[in-house]
Amino acid sequence: RKMANLEHVTKLEEGVDAWNSWRLKNPTIVPDLNGVDLTGRFLQEVNFSGVNLSNAFLTVTELEKANLDDADLKGANLTGADLNEISAERTDFTDADLSYASLTFAKLDHAIFVRARLSEAILFNATARHAVFEEAHLRETILTGSDFSGAKFTNAVLQDTITEGAILPIGMPIPTRLKRPE
Repeated sequence: RKMANLEHVTKLEEGVDAWNSWRLKNPTIVPDLNGVDLTGRFLQEVNFSGVNLSNAFLTVTELEKANLDDADLKGANLTGADLNEISAERTDFTDADLSYASLTFAKLDHAIFVRARLSEAILFNATARHAVFEEAHLRETILTGSDFSGAKFTNAVLQDTITEGAILPIGMPIPTRLKRPE
């Protein structure tokens, strides 16, 4: 399995300000943080646009207001991550686990969530226009006030999903209620 570029990991270890400054000075470098463990880190406002974060561990990581546009997060573990106010447009979350993550006011237009797990995630007032949720799992997910115009939910599993005030695409699967034992 391919590993992260150690120079890029070392640069990130210098802190968000140093990382963001390095990204500005080196716009042609595509950072490779594949499989890196950033569990519980404070990375608010980090510039991860276009970064390879596939298979990364971002469990309970603070990524509030981060730029994740065009990033590769395939297979990443974002369980319980703070993704409030992130920009993750055109980001690939295929097979990622976003269970218990908070994506309040997140910008997710054209993002890919194929087979992603969003159980008990909070997408309050998020935008996910034209996003792809094919075969995604949304159990007890809060979609209140979010805009899913043009999004695709082909074969998605929606159970006990809260959709009050959300703009939903035509043909979206109707959320089912979990049957409680009697």
